[in-house]
Amino acid sequence: MDANASPEIRANTWKRQEGDFAARIEAADLKGLFKRGIIVEMGTNAMLVDGGANRGMLPPGTHNLDSLDKRLFDWLETGVGSQVTALLVDVTPTDLEFAAGGIFSKDPLRIGARIRLQAQVEDPARFLVNLLGGRERLTRLDLEGYLYPEVNQVLETWVAQHTVKELAEDLSLRAQLELTLEEAL
Repeated sequence: MDANASPEIRANTWKRQEGDFAARIEAADLKGLFKRGIIVEMGTNAMLVDGGANRGMLPPGTHNLDSLDKRLFDWLETGVGSQVTALLVDVTPTDLEFAAGGIFSKDPLRIGARIRLQAQVEDPARFLVNLLGGRERLTRLDLEGYLYPEVNQVLETWVAQHTVKELAEDLSLRAQLELTLEEAL
C-alpha cells in the first residue's frame, strides 16, 4: 500500500484496508455540503486539526468537522478557507511480527528468531503527530519497519548473553525476553 494513497472513506467512515493502522482524512473529502461529519468507530481515536492547529481528540461517535457557515466565515475573514483534517488511529491491541536472522548466541552460533509483539497506542495525539506526520496513511508494515531496528538491537544484545542450549531448554527465558523488549520499547 502506498503511504501517500488516500484512505478509503465510505458513508463518512474510515474503511480500513487490511494492515491500515492510521489515516488522514480531509473534511473536503467527506460527503455533505452544509455539514461534513465523520464517524469514528469503536477502537479508533481521531485528532481534529483545523488550519494546522490541534483542536483536540475525538472519541468514537459522529462528529461534525466542517460546516458551510464556518467555511464562509473563514473565507470572509482571511480570504482563504481553513483546512480541517481528522487524523485517525487504531487504538486496539495490534500484533506486529518481526523476523531476525544471523544473531550470534554466547556460544557463538548464529540463530534466527521470530517475534510477535502486541502494540497498543496509549497516547493517540502524540502518536499521530510523531508517526503519521504528513502521510495519508500508516500501515502495520510501516509501524513494524519503524520499530524493527530497536527490536533487532534488543534481540541481538539479549541473545548474545545466552547459549543455544540455554535458549532451547530454559523456558523461563521467554518471559525474560518479553520483559526486556517491553522495557526497551
